[in-house]
Amino acid sequence: MYPFFKVICQGFFKLISDLKISGQDHIPQKGPFVLVANHQSLLDPLVLIACIPRKITFLAASYIFKIPLVGHIVRAGGALPVNSNQGSIKSAKHCLSRLFKGEVIGLFPEGGVSLDGRLKPFMPGWAYLALKTGVPALPVALTGTGKVLPVGTYIPRRGRISVNIGEPVPVEKKSKIRRQDLEELNQKITRTISSLMKAITY
Repeated sequence: MYPFFKVICQGFFKLISDLKISGQDHIPQKGPFVLVANHQSLLDPLVLIACIPRKITFLAASYIFKIPLVGHIVRAGGALPVNSNQGSIKSAKHCLSRLFKGEVIGLFPEGGVSLDGRLKPFMPGWAYLALKTGVPALPVALTGTGKVLPVGTYIPRRGRISVNIGEPVPVEKKSKIRRQDLEELNQKITRTISSLMKAITY
């Protein structure tokens, strides 16, 4: 199902956008990693599915699954819902299991779409997954998706979308994770993604 869905996403973005991808050589060809990206539109996970060759399992807010059409698309992409604290714990266990199996987990740590395109503070959940498993974090910056599909709309406009993929950030596995560990790693990836966004040229 996922390969078919990827082809659909690739065809969709060829029709509605001029998709520019930089840094594809930074994507690990094998082994697990946590993909960390900024969030400007509901299109973001579809863009990443289209341009990242590895299968990605995303974490998505539960309300997205209830949006007509969008919910079906998110399910088709194999996303895991997150709602309550209990749901978050369950999702975290699923993510850890998949990472230990060598799979890829994708997160948007801002916790929601940025209305003005600027980075919002990152929540440290992704850092916990990386530190717990010792897998690298792949920073990805997206721009343009917020103009192609602004918040509150469901019909995309044609426009340019850019994806800038940074070098994987190595993470040391820790049996005991301190708040300081989460904050340091979170700040590091925030700075990296901010730099990747600024480096995007049109």
